[in-house]
Amino acid sequence: MRIVNHRSFFLSILVLAAACGGKSTPAGGGGGGTGPTEPALGPLAPGQWASMDHEAQEEFMKQVVLPTMKAEFQAFDPERFADFTCKTCHGSGIDDHTYKMPHPDLPELTGELFQNPPEEAKPMMEFMGSKVKPKMAELLGMPEWSPEQQDGFGCTACHVMK
Repeated sequence: MRIVNHRSFFLSILVLAAACGGKSTPAGGGGGGTGPTEPALGPLAPGQWASMDHEAQEEFMKQVVLPTMKAEFQAFDPERFADFTCKTCHGSGIDDHTYKMPHPDLPELTGELFQNPPEEAKPMMEFMGSKVKPKMAELLGMPEWSPEQQDGFGCTACHVMK
């Protein structure tokens, strides 16, 4: 029976693992590259969204944002958001790439809605403010909008403000 030097054995395993390749995730999050065939696999690093080309942004939305936000919306209201797709936020223009954000088909926002929301709107307003806005900001590597952080991701990234 042969005795194996544990240090040599583990070093050999490390060398083999490195030789096999595999993708590494850069520090600061983001995973993967930003080209059209290699979308980022997780929350983006600050500024990464703006540096991505349109194809990479689209892939990131499909691979990361859609499944993440679908889970959030379906947890909030499984019946209403049972068929959550790209069209839920981007409308029918998603099919021919004519959508614009903020999207006019989403509910319009007003100062009155924020200051004095009707009872029936309060659960949705709470959900959007406590789940959607912070999660989207995190995924896109942006600060969350606040009165002190005016250039962050906020409601008007998706909704038209009246």
